[in-house]
Parts: sequence; structure tokens; C-alpha cells
Amino acid sequence: MRAKITREQLIVALLFLAVLAIRLYLSFSNTGFDYDAYYTLRQAEHIKETGLPLFKDSLSYSGRTFITPPFFYYLLAGFSLFMPLELAAKIMPSLVWAGLVVIIYLIVKLITKNRNAAFISSLFSGLVPILFTTINQASVYSLSLFLIFLLSYAFLRIEEKGFTTMCLALTIILLLTHASVFILLLSFFVYFIILALEKQGISKREIETALFLFFLSLWFYVLLYKKAFFLHGIRFIWQNIPAPLLSSYFQDISFFEVIYAVGIIPLLLGVYAIYIILFKARGRAAMLYISFSLMSFIMLWLKLLPFQIGLLLLSLNLIILSGVAIKTSLVAISKTKVSRLSSIIAAALIILFLITIIPSLLAEPTASIPPERDMGALEWIRNNTSPNSIILGNIDEGFLINYLAGRKNVADSNFLFVNEINQRYSDINRMFDLRLESEALRLLNKYDVDYIFLSTKSMDEYDIDQLFYAEKNCFDLVYDKEAKVYEFLFCDVEQ
Repeated sequence: MRAKITREQLIVALLFLAVLAIRLYLSFSNTGFDYDAYYTLRQAEHIKETGLPLFKDSLSYSGRTFITPPFFYYLLAGFSLFMPLELAAKIMPSLVWAGLVVIIYLIVKLITKNRNAAFISSLFSGLVPILFTTINQASVYSLSLFLIFLLSYAFLRIEEKGFTTMCLALTIILLLTHASVFILLLSFFVYFIILALEKQGISKREIETALFLFFLSLWFYVLLYKKAFFLHGIRFIWQNIPAPLLSSYFQDISFFEVIYAVGIIPLLLGVYAIYIILFKARGRAAMLYISFSLMSFIMLWLKLLPFQIGLLLLSLNLIILSGVAIKTSLVAISKTKVSRLSSIIAAALIILFLITIIPSLLAEPTASIPPERDMGALEWIRNNTSPNSIILGNIDEGFLINYLAGRKNVADSNFLFVNEINQRYSDINRMFDLRLESEALRLLNKYDVDYIFLSTKSMDEYDIDQLFYAEKNCFDLVYDKEAKVYEFLFCDVEQ
């Protein structure tokens, strides 16, 4: 006998499909990806062709080693068996981001035992403004955040049959996806501290599972990244990012940015929920998401999390907590003589939320997409240069040079296992804005550069429209269609 689909399941499914449709529409409105997505595409392409991740890359930094958990790239490669890779890179992350709606619904329903609060919170999670910054990304964080919140849900139900095994399985998948699992694992211990201070019982199974998962994760990542740690020391925590770039990767958090990321309605409800949980209702399960919010905020403040990811985690946790405030308000109103007002209040919350996110829906996605005129220059490089050529480009364009032109770069935005990265970063910047030819020749010879890709992005960044030192005796302008490509004729400094 076929199982009957309930009204509740139908509403959640429709919400999932609506969020997916919005994301796909916005994603397909722009044909490209952000610059970092091209690393993901190369990994998935290599897995599809060879069955193995790209550990030894002859193109990145003109030859280097990659160490990265590969599960996300295998999943994307699997999708690409049924459709073109770039189409799969649009659809698969959108499916996962939309799937968060279902997970948030299950979590809020578990915490509040109230379907209306769960519906409203899941709607918030699908349309929260910070998610629109991920539209043009093919990021591993889409899968890792989905798995993290699913793991938190399984942990809350750990006393039930099968959920301990589910916690272990999800942790293993997360270990093979991204190191962000540590944020949740550390949150478990903050959760235990809060429960102890509130004099609420902590089950033996919770403690044992949390400790086992933490030490399993620690052991796995020590084995995976020990060489990087010995090479970079404490800089490994910040991924060996060049010092001048740290401020853009790990920004200072501000109250206005949190308002924009979460939306004013979920933010106010989330803060109110924290007050209710800590001083009135003392909901045990909700304490986990207070701990998770606190850990996300601390790691953002200490600049241990990339800014966008920290805001995503903080936003989704506040949205989960907002379900408690919504439930409290709706239940309180339902007990008055105007109980029908609870439906009006619920509708008003949704309408106010939708009004406040309209600017985010109408705004252009913030992820930077390479312009067509730059892509055309790289296509020219692919078709008209030697396969062993080394291309100097903006550091953000390194993966794009590898993927689209199929050529070696001088640097890209994966900095692990790269020695003297600060010096290399400084040299790249100087090779674009230098005026002294002799110094430019020295640096170009140092990195064995064959071609210089002067993109429109670089022109805007360095406020130039040509290379000042590119004299005809040492350089040949071989491509000039807004973006420019110079061939370096290997002059020595003495010449």
C-alpha cells in the first residue's frame, strides 16, 4: 500500500522546490562562476577522467601539491556523468543549499514541537540574504554546512536507536568534505558547559559520542595536514594566506553586516529567543544552537573563519533559534481571547521578512564573475600558446588560467605548501604596476613567465590600461581586445 503524503510533507517539499527554483533562476541568469569555483571544476574534471583527485598539479604555481578532502569533488564528478560539468556545478550546490530548508524545518520542529514555527524558520533559512552571496559559487561549503546541521540534528536525537551510528557516518563524510566539522564539535563542549551551569543533566552517550567524534576528527586532520603544519607553523591556521590579503579573507565583524546577512526579522527573533531560552524556558535542545552561535561568533571575531562562512553559520543558527521566539509568541497569542490573531501575526512575520529581503533578491550576486572579455583572452591563450607556457595573471585568476586556458600560473588562491608566499604575492603585484623595466625583467625571469595576462579586472585593480615597462624589444602585444596579452621575449636585465 502506497504511503500517503501528508499536508506537512507537501508544504516542506513545495518550500524546498521554491527555494531551489529561485536559486537556479539566479544562478542561470549568470553563465559563469566566481574565480575560486574553477578549482572545484578542475578537481571534479580530474576525478571524472582518472578516478582520483588532483594531488599533484603541474599547472598551479607551475607545479605543486594539493591536499584536500575529496568527497565534494567526487559528488560533483558523479553528477557530471549525467550532464555537462559546468551545468552540474550550478545544479548540485543549489540542491544542497535548498536542502537546508528541510534540515532547518526538522531541527526547529524537534526543538519547538510546533509545525508553524518550523515552517516559518525554514522559509527564513531558504531566503536569508547571506545565501544570495553564494549564487555563483561552486563551493564545498554548500555540502559541509548541510552535513553539519544534519549532524547536529542527529546528535539531538542520539538517545534514539540508530542516531549514534548516523552521527558517526555523517562525521566521516564531513571529514572527507571539509574541516569545518570542528566548529560543531567544539560547540558540543560549549553546550555541555552551558548545561552544567544550568544544572541540566548530560547523558553519558552524548559525552562519549562527542569525545569520540572530536578525537577521530583530530587524528584524521593531523594525518592529513601534518606536513602543512610543519611547513607553515601557526600560519597553517590561516591557510598560509599572504599577510596583505588576511584582512579581506578574515574581516572584522560589524553589527550592520550581521543585520544584512541574517535580515532584521530573523535577527531580532533570534536574539529574543536566546533571552527566552537562557532566562525563561531553558530549552535543552535549543542550548546546542546557542552554543553553535557563540562558537561561530567567537571564531569570526578571532578571524579563524572566512567572513562569508562565519556569517552563514551565525545566520542559520539564529534562524533556528528564532523558531523558539515564534513558537512562544504564537502560543501566547493563541491563549488570549483573540486567538485567531496568531495566524495574522504569523502571516505578518513572513510578509515583513519578504519585504526586508527584496533588496537582496534584486541585487546582483556579490560573488565576482570573470567578464566575457577576459574569458576571450584566455581562450586565445589556450589556442595560440605552447601547453608548457607560464602565464602571469592576477592571483585571483590563477584557477581560471589553469581551467580555461589550460596553462601554468605563477600563483592562485590556494596558498598551502607554497614557500615564501608573501614575497611571491608582492612580486606579482609589482609586475603589474612597475615602471622600471630592469626590475620587471628580473622578476619575469625569476618566475619563468612566458605571457602576461592583463585582464580588465587587473586594469581596474591596479588602475592601469597597459604595462608601463612593456617595450617592443622585450615584449610583444599579441592580444588586445579590452583585455591584453603580452608575450615576454626573455630579455635579460643586462639587455
